[in-house]
Amino acid sequence: MIKTALFTNFTDKEFIGWWNGKSRKYTPGQHEYMTIELARHFAGHLVNQELLSKDAKGNLKYPNGEKMLSPKEPEQFPIYIELFKKACQPEETEDIGDATDDINTIIETTQKNRAERSKLKEQTATPQDPNQPQIVLPPDFNEEEGEKFAGTPDESKV
Repeated sequence: MIKTALFTNFTDKEFIGWWNGKSRKYTPGQHEYMTIELARHFAGHLVNQELLSKDAKGNLKYPNGEKMLSPKEPEQFPIYIELFKKACQPEETEDIGDATDDINTIIETTQKNRAERSKLKEQTATPQDPNQPQIVLPPDFNEEEGEKFAGTPDESKV
């Protein structure tokens, strides 16, 4: 059974995660459900980015942060674990079912993300008050779009 997790960009900077040659952009505070493997991958890179970030004076936010990057034994670095848990929150589910449940998990994860996007779209359907915080929608990734590119341009679109 595929496990899912909630990946969250807990930082105050944009994060771009790469997986299988494709990038995904996450604005500060943005979160998305995904497979646990992908969430752990993005979380590791986000934590490394945060450990190397600097404050306004140019000093590292986390002293000796460069020594904690992708540790082989993360439990030796409580700060790394704390940040990682902020970025990757596995869903608590039982390991029951069979191989057909894997596709159902992917479908459920996709539906959760679509439901959240539709809530945001509903909120932005009416004109926003310029005196209130603004809601900016994340880009809607069309993963099928980029799969056709294999090093040469699509002749039908040229």
